Amino acid sequence: MKFIQRVAAFAWRSGVNAALPPMRSRVLWTRLPGCAVTLLAIAVVLSLAGCSEDSNLAASSATNAPMLIVPNASVGKLRAGMTVQQAVAELGEPKRKTANALEYPALGLAVMPGPDGVVQVVMCGDVTGINGPYVKAFAGRTKEGIGMRSTREEVIKAYGEPTRSEKSWGGLESLRYDSLGITFTLEGGKVCHMIVRLGGAQEPERAVKIELAPGAAKK
Repeated sequence: MKFIQRVAAFAWRSGVNAALPPMRSRVLWTRLPGCAVTLLAIAVVLSLAGCSEDSNLAASSATNAPMLIVPNASVGKLRAGMTVQQAVAELGEPKRKTANALEYPALGLAVMPGPDGVVQVVMCGDVTGINGPYVKAFAGRTKEGIGMRSTREEVIKAYGEPTRSEKSWGGLESLRYDSLGITFTLEGGKVCHMIVRLGGAQEPERAVKIELAPGAAKK
């Protein structure tokens, strides 16, 4: 239940219509009048074998080369305005590809293109929390040194007070910086996930659909 709560909290904060690593599940959020949001639990289905495989892959990639995060502009080789084809040319074929995302567990990130096929968002780290394997796998940091396991105090010192902050289910907190195009998710006061919007991509409607991956084991 705690895992599902964290997924739900993440979905509400992110506002990104995309499939997210490392889960294979389907959750539908709908926007209601007055900005109230109700979670319709269609199904929560985890592929245990797939999660284990991804965890091993991410853990083995804990020594990835550092990559620079430039707010609104780039995450490593991924740059604003880049197409899906160009992203694949830089990073190689993804471990998984869904209608909404290219997933790279070994790098600890997922690439989210818009309807035009241009990369809009890069999800970095692990939505499941500070001990998730994707926290170890993702090696990106901003020029101020902010990345996985940075403390809340370090984020505030680097960027000042956030545009918006929210505490939510599962003991998570989000710090959103509209000028940077970055939302930091923290567990226990340390960064475990980052949503990096490229090219000034605007936050879409607060609706998230996490798709069921092919072959996911049903429970």
